[in-house]
Amino acid sequence: MSQTLWQDKKILMFSFVTAATTVIAGILHLQMAPGSLSHDLGQGVLFLVGGILQIFWAVPVIKRWGKIWQIIGIGGTAVFFVLWYASRLHLVPEDNLFGGGSSNHVPQREFPRGNMTGGEFPRGSSPRGLGLEIGGMMVPPIEMFQIAFIGLYAALAKMISKRQNY
Repeated sequence: MSQTLWQDKKILMFSFVTAATTVIAGILHLQMAPGSLSHDLGQGVLFLVGGILQIFWAVPVIKRWGKIWQIIGIGGTAVFFVLWYASRLHLVPEDNLFGGGSSNHVPQREFPRGNMTGGEFPRGSSPRGLGLEIGGMMVPPIEMFQIAFIGLYAALAKMISKRQNY
């Protein structure tokens, strides 16, 4: 009996930590939305909607809504991360995420690509402060929270499925 209670508390605490990672990533995306909306409507809408969804996602995580919600949460966050990674490799068009720009016109960007403080992510030595270098690319905190969410939510899903098998 006490082992069951401990397992439930462990899952609950793990749920709160997992939910916190997506809420923090959502808040960081919402902070990026106003500046992006004024320069690139598609990117601004992506940050606004994505941030709201990430904050909302704390509810299905804590309330354990089920496997479908887990898959959608992990998949949606993975898509957000892949979009960021593709933009670092310059695979995503710079002028408008949803294809609103003309291919003959190269817009002058008023803000640099890169992290929230402005500035490109360096390819050389790792700067001091928050972030993680992977493969010569600096991964900002927002992406680290998304990676953490994916890993934690997958682990939580496994814990819940083991718990249900007892």
